[in-house]
Amino acid sequence: MKRFMTAYSKNRIRITILLLTLFLSFDIHAQNQKPILLRSGPSMEYSSSILKAKPLDVLSLVQASGKTIHITDGSGAEYIQSAVKPLFTFIVGGALGKHTIVVKDKKNTIVSTLNFDVDATTSINDGGRYKEMFDLFYTSMGNHTGSVMWNGARYRYFVPWGLDHYHTMKGLKYFSGYGKEFVDLMQGAQREDGMIWSFVEHMSNMDYFKTRDSVMGYTRKIGDKYFVRQPTENHPEYIYVQTIYQVWKSAGDDAWMKDKLNSAARALNYSMTDPARWSKRFGLLKRVYTIDSWDFQVDDEYTPNIGLSNTMIIDPVKSKFGVFFGDNTSYVMACNQLAEMYEQVGMKDEAVEFKTRAAEINKRLNALSWNGKFYTHFIDEDSTVKRDLGVDEKSQLAQSNAYSLNRGIGHEKSKPIIETYIHLKNNLPVGSPGEWYAIYPPFEKGFGSHGDKWQYMNGGVGGHVAGELARGAFENGYEKYGTDILERMFALGKKYNNKIYFSYTGSIPPPPPAPAFKPLDLQPFANMDTWTIGGKNSLPWMNSKRVGDDLHKMPVGAQTLANIPFTLIDPKKNERKAVVAVSKRKGYPEEVSIAVNKTAASIYMLHTSSKPSSENISGAVSFVYADGTHATRYIVMDKHLTYWWFSELKTDYSGIAWYGSNGVTKGVGISWCAIDNPNPDKVISKIILHSAEDETIYTVLGITLADRPHYVPVNPVSYGGPDNWAAATNMAAMIEGLAGVKDSPETENYSTPTVSPSWIVTKSDTVQATVRYAASNGYVAYTYIHQPNQKQIQIMVAGSGEKINCHILLPESTKPLSVLVDGLTVPFTVNQIEKSVYADFSLKGGAAKEIFIKY
Repeated sequence: MKRFMTAYSKNRIRITILLLTLFLSFDIHAQNQKPILLRSGPSMEYSSSILKAKPLDVLSLVQASGKTIHITDGSGAEYIQSAVKPLFTFIVGGALGKHTIVVKDKKNTIVSTLNFDVDATTSINDGGRYKEMFDLFYTSMGNHTGSVMWNGARYRYFVPWGLDHYHTMKGLKYFSGYGKEFVDLMQGAQREDGMIWSFVEHMSNMDYFKTRDSVMGYTRKIGDKYFVRQPTENHPEYIYVQTIYQVWKSAGDDAWMKDKLNSAARALNYSMTDPARWSKRFGLLKRVYTIDSWDFQVDDEYTPNIGLSNTMIIDPVKSKFGVFFGDNTSYVMACNQLAEMYEQVGMKDEAVEFKTRAAEINKRLNALSWNGKFYTHFIDEDSTVKRDLGVDEKSQLAQSNAYSLNRGIGHEKSKPIIETYIHLKNNLPVGSPGEWYAIYPPFEKGFGSHGDKWQYMNGGVGGHVAGELARGAFENGYEKYGTDILERMFALGKKYNNKIYFSYTGSIPPPPPAPAFKPLDLQPFANMDTWTIGGKNSLPWMNSKRVGDDLHKMPVGAQTLANIPFTLIDPKKNERKAVVAVSKRKGYPEEVSIAVNKTAASIYMLHTSSKPSSENISGAVSFVYADGTHATRYIVMDKHLTYWWFSELKTDYSGIAWYGSNGVTKGVGISWCAIDNPNPDKVISKIILHSAEDETIYTVLGITLADRPHYVPVNPVSYGGPDNWAAATNMAAMIEGLAGVKDSPETENYSTPTVSPSWIVTKSDTVQATVRYAASNGYVAYTYIHQPNQKQIQIMVAGSGEKINCHILLPESTKPLSVLVDGLTVPFTVNQIEKSVYADFSLKGGAAKEIFIKY
């Protein structure tokens, strides 16, 4: 332990001296003196009553008399026994809760007792980059917990949709213990046939769902709340079972879990009995054609017209169904998880039933969907269906391939899936943020109402997919790739608002060349001054009665404003006429025609108006073409322009072009806006400025033609889905993959955890990690130190379980030579996955263990 403590802290010698100095201040010959407990650290604390500590804290006991020291953990188990020493230093381990130090004399009689509390929170700290990564993933998950009152009881959730709640729990279970309440809610509302609802009422207006589902019954009021099933979905049942399993693993509550088993079995049985969910032809779960597991379907010639929102509803007879592989890999996992839970409570026959079901479905799925590299996205049940979606559907890599890596598909299939993603990483479309696509290549047709190309589910890059892919990479011997994914997600988070997003734009082409601009000469058409002066034949600025309340400080001549060239008229040189104004007020023209006789793909307006009295219409602009046709666009306040006092406006097509002051106010401004010409190939004979129907004064200071449509830079952040879901999957990958703390199969609450840190592939040689399930006291804590010069890995580890399985990754091209635990050589095995070599051995739980691995 001394060697470890020396490596762990450069201040250890200083701390020990302080402890000895403090100890020497006590009378070591005093009888029955209550011991003093101290914590070593930057701010030393001592206590004769209760001290708060964390696992792996170094504590010291100053003891006046006695023979033996016994320390028990929060479960009452003794994890340290030692002879009394003048200064007894130990490392905190064992179960969380109240720890008790008992000092006994030679007759085994208790002479003194001291308690201290031990608690743990999940954290990862290398003193630098990976602490920052952990913090960013954590803050990106946010405080997104909510609740719903149902029949007089409150149920908390992470997200009120079953799918989102489950995936978000993957990260939030380490910080918040709210997972089980949403399961309780869905169990209470479960339909008679076993169906699970997609979400519970959480919006003010449920009329859309009540109207949409009035025939099929997919929206139902149960008690005092509405529950909704998205008709196209086939995942609520297996997600429900997986959520039960995830809650059980993190809470360790066997009684709660046992109460859910019948409900879970009914849910999985429903998936095989409802004709809209089960394919008799293939013996697999089916659904209508959606993008991966999402809740809207294709809109093509095979989509029946059956009511409101055809892409969101189904008809068991008229709709065309097929097999989406992700439903089935996830259903297989749910069956195996249910079998594991049955085994835990001694229901062996039921466990065998669901294990057998899982194996049979998995066999049929592999025969149908596995193409040797990944699972084929969708296979129509009706072989006569020939869709035209503008893409080779068999080539499409759908996001559930990444998710399937973590569903027990085995290394044989995981390897080619990971290699496919690595190949895609090396051949990305222009401007892509990463290979973690919802689907790639995207659809060109069929999803227009929900699937803009390269956005959201149609070729968007999922932050949530990245987390799943990284977790699968760590599990399958691709630790460098898993780390690389987390590093790139961390970089995206820092680049875009210090946050992880659900989806990013999948391809961003370079901007087009700058347009050729042509400012129009408005001098012949101007009728208003920019000053309050006005003239014999010109109107004063905005009919202002206050001298100086105008635009007299605005520049004139050729000006570039908001990167657009305009020609601004000098009123001194044009009989005080610098602005074209239209209004229904007396003395104003209601419209003005401006000669153009040119083509243009767009026009840019430099303009403002008085405040409109109704409907926010300031005026209108008409394109009149040489062939006699025309097109009109209304000018809307706060969309195309804003009022000229204290102006604020920012949209993709408009903004503030100039801001200044005048003799009355410190803030006046003029807006710009872009209007794309609906007929860019036609010659524009003239542009007509129209007034509004009220007495609003609409004023134009400049018009510039452009030979290209207005370019709006592509937003690199896409839309759709809860961002905390994405952050949660990356947090899970960091904790379970990079930090390498996870439950072993068929155990829960870290009773037999696996510790498999991957820090060896990073530049961080010293890392402290504590991982705790928030719903229980299950935890693992370790300090990891790599000393490459000594070819040695040191780990101090403690946990709440009875046993810890160690699966320690070694540097590339090395092998373990020896493993020492608390100074004693222990047996180990060498395991290799791909090129990754591990030293495998087990530790007894309780006291903290000091490990040295030589390689």
